[in-house]
Amino acid sequence: MRAKFVYQPPANGYPEWNNNPEIFELNRLDAHASMIPYSNLTQALVGNKEASPYYKTLNGIWKFSFSEKPDLRVVDFYKADFDCSNWATIPVPSHWQFHGYDYPQYTNVRYPWAESEPDLKPPFAPTKYNPVGSYIRTFTVPESWNGQPVYLSFQGVESAFYVWVNGERVGYCEDTFTPSEFDITPYLIAGDNKLAVDVYRWCDASWLEDQDFWRLSGIFREVYLYTA
Repeated sequence: MRAKFVYQPPANGYPEWNNNPEIFELNRLDAHASMIPYSNLTQALVGNKEASPYYKTLNGIWKFSFSEKPDLRVVDFYKADFDCSNWATIPVPSHWQFHGYDYPQYTNVRYPWAESEPDLKPPFAPTKYNPVGSYIRTFTVPESWNGQPVYLSFQGVESAFYVWVNGERVGYCEDTFTPSEFDITPYLIAGDNKLAVDVYRWCDASWLEDQDFWRLSGIFREVYLYTA
């Protein structure tokens, strides 16, 4: 079994998403083409991943809390005993700007934080207004997967995010448009498991992801478990 990730905070005293351009992932599996295993050739030729016994979607309604900047976020929401019953909900996948939070923003020749923090220089990320979305959901692992590795796949998250399972830190990732996967096997328990995700609208990598398009945020592509 894969060992649990041992977290060490950045030496410069800043979080991974700010003033740490050399840190763009923690405990993330190597990137690869997205593939789902099937139990037989007929299933594979049809290509309906929902029919595969080795796939489980985590799309759907998640608990959600929105904060306008990192200093205001709920810091202990990932803990196993945290009560999120009074939180709002949000569909995943989606951008939170389309569900009553924050605002969509289009920019082309200047950075999206040019008005709120005009003197900001790389590799620092915005802090005065840098929304954070905190997500929670529970899931169970199929009994047929017992003894098999279990992988958690995020197909797209904008722009940086942390992941916890059952109160334990699993990893971190930047890179909005590349899938991010984690081996969560050592963190799982029998029955209900808690998945918590903190998503930052901007990070130090946002200086490089500045393109001529709309700026949106959240878990905007599918999330799923699979075994192989």
